[in-house]
Amino acid sequence: MAMDGCGSVVKYVFAVANLVIFLGGCVLLGVGIAGLAGQTSEVSRLLGTQLYTGVAVIITIAGFLIVAISFLGCCGAFKESKCLLGTFFVMVLILFILVVAGAIAGFVLGGERLVNNIDNEMRESLQIYNEDEYVRRSWDVLQSHFQCCGVDSRRDWQVIVGPGRVPNSCCRTDRSGKTLACDAGRNSYDRGCVRFLREFVENHSGLFGGIAIGVAILLLASMICSCFIMKSIF
Repeated sequence: MAMDGCGSVVKYVFAVANLVIFLGGCVLLGVGIAGLAGQTSEVSRLLGTQLYTGVAVIITIAGFLIVAISFLGCCGAFKESKCLLGTFFVMVLILFILVVAGAIAGFVLGGERLVNNIDNEMRESLQIYNEDEYVRRSWDVLQSHFQCCGVDSRRDWQVIVGPGRVPNSCCRTDRSGKTLACDAGRNSYDRGCVRFLREFVENHSGLFGGIAIGVAILLLASMICSCFIMKSIF
């Protein structure tokens, strides 16, 4: 079976686009697998293994679906197979529905639920700061890098390290970078670390929504192209 000139142009553009998406899906799949392989990492200890694993699983599944669907689209376009292109259309339609549903849920629920979950996980990890080396190291890196202390404030540490005390990673530094002697009321950071997460979600909620809309438009365009190519095959 052959295609007319216009159909051939659409076919190659469609195939190249799916090839690019395929490579992006491979990267996403690799990140997800690496995340699952690193469940004992410092990040998982800080945010909680369940939440960390859930995010890694979602990334892995998303990467796998993108790789499978884009590969199917490339094969269907180059082989000019109505069967493969039809299967591609159905899979993209399902993915389109999931993306739209996820975007709507994200706008309705907002990022507050995610922030609250991470807030709870961080509070739980705070309780084992003295017992778990990975948790202690994670908190120290987080606090010194972002210049924050505790979940909501430095008062979160009172029960953990003692009244009026905070970890050394909560202490401010002088101009030379030397850590100052500090306690809960002197030379320590007073902002909680979860505040940065809240600000990030609030400041980037529009960006996340825009990405979701862009992905939905891309999926819709892919479905239209696949239909056009199928109709061009004769």
